[in-house]
Amino acid sequence: MYIKQYLEDNRISIYKVANSALVAYPTVFNIVNGKVDILNCALGVVKKIADALNLTIDELLTLCDKNHSFNLFRSEQCHLVNRMGEIDYVIDLLEKKKINYYWKLDMKAEAFYLLAMLDYLSKRNGLPKCNEYEEIRRYKLEKPVFPADTELSEKLLGKDAHKEAMDHAIPEFLNFNIVECEIING
Repeated sequence: MYIKQYLEDNRISIYKVANSALVAYPTVFNIVNGKVDILNCALGVVKKIADALNLTIDELLTLCDKNHSFNLFRSEQCHLVNRMGEIDYVIDLLEKKKINYYWKLDMKAEAFYLLAMLDYLSKRNGLPKCNEYEEIRRYKLEKPVFPADTELSEKLLGKDAHKEAMDHAIPEFLNFNIVECEIING
């Protein structure tokens, strides 16, 4: 659930959202703090909040998704590549401007992951590097993000799983401090 972080990062108070949207403060407070599932709210209320934040309804729903996790996101993207095929995935990513979508929502890890995937698949398939995202390429996550199974091995088995994963990581992902070792059939 990113809505709370989104508001903090953009220095937007719950009061300001409620006031701009003409929605009761407790309603906005409960949505932001995960006490109310936004999917149970009236569409009119959701639309007002989205408009107050200058977001689409879909963007607001993404920010409020309680089930979203970066590891799930990673897995979904790998499955999409395998299901759609590498070229069709790249085309879909570019046509739907998914990198911009997550960047706008301040979901940096997801935006970086998609950009890394774009760069990796473009290189694998002899496609030219997309120059549209040069500004985003200047940034990266503060700390390395490892796959869940690597974290589990590191903690439970006492193995030096982080070092091993870093040694086998795909460079396009490491550029953004994301440790990814396998995409295809991964």
